[in-house]
Amino acid sequence: MNEPFAAKPVGKPNFFLLGAGRCGTTTLHSMLRQHPGIFMSAVKEPSFFCSYFQVVRNPVTYFELFDPQHGETAIGEASHVYLSNSESAPLIHQLFPGARFILIFRNPAERAHSLYQFCRAAKFESLETFEQAIEAEEARFADPEFFRNCPQYFWNFMYLRSSCYDVQWQRYLDLYPRSSFFPLSLHEFRSEPMLWMRRIYGFLGVDPEFSPALERLNSVSYPPMRADTRVRLDKYFEQVIDRTQQLAGRDMGLRLA
Repeated sequence: MNEPFAAKPVGKPNFFLLGAGRCGTTTLHSMLRQHPGIFMSAVKEPSFFCSYFQVVRNPVTYFELFDPQHGETAIGEASHVYLSNSESAPLIHQLFPGARFILIFRNPAERAHSLYQFCRAAKFESLETFEQAIEAEEARFADPEFFRNCPQYFWNFMYLRSSCYDVQWQRYLDLYPRSSFFPLSLHEFRSEPMLWMRRIYGFLGVDPEFSPALERLNSVSYPPMRADTRVRLDKYFEQVIDRTQQLAGRDMGLRLA
């Protein structure tokens, strides 16, 4: 007689690397997954909690991504879309009310420019200059056809709006206590990577003395931003930087390139 079928239990994440995209998340993801006490999903950026840009769509498949093999206690995934997509925070909170979050930011003008260059190199962006793209953002944002038909994740074409970290982070702070978040900047991370990794390990409750191999991944040199555009965007993002650093409780160096 056949034994009754027993469904294999699946794990679930207890922390998320939220992004922002183009701020060092690929490097940080790699250094997280090196730790023996941390399990990161084999699929980076499953983007499950974003209904219109899911890399992993099936709920069973998503939860099967988290099946620790060696007793890891910190179980995570990294999907930068969860920060810019407004529907993600309440969905994640509904399933994981005790989750923790890692945030990494950079100067928002530099981040917007890097995102444009990434989309242009990948042939997602049709506009030939960064200046054209930021001028088109308002019309694109208001155009439902652009939302439906853009060739990649919608918010990756919102170069300015998706760099407003304060608004994005606040959506999560409305649902989770401040102690659930570990914010840092790319400037801080590059300056003292081992120090910050040990602090992150401590935040996740794993051995903070582990020393990962230092890596810098997904780093590409792009043509510099026009000087007049940088001046304009520095002014545009002035309050974004102030509010983000107030939420972090320190000067993160977000005014630096």
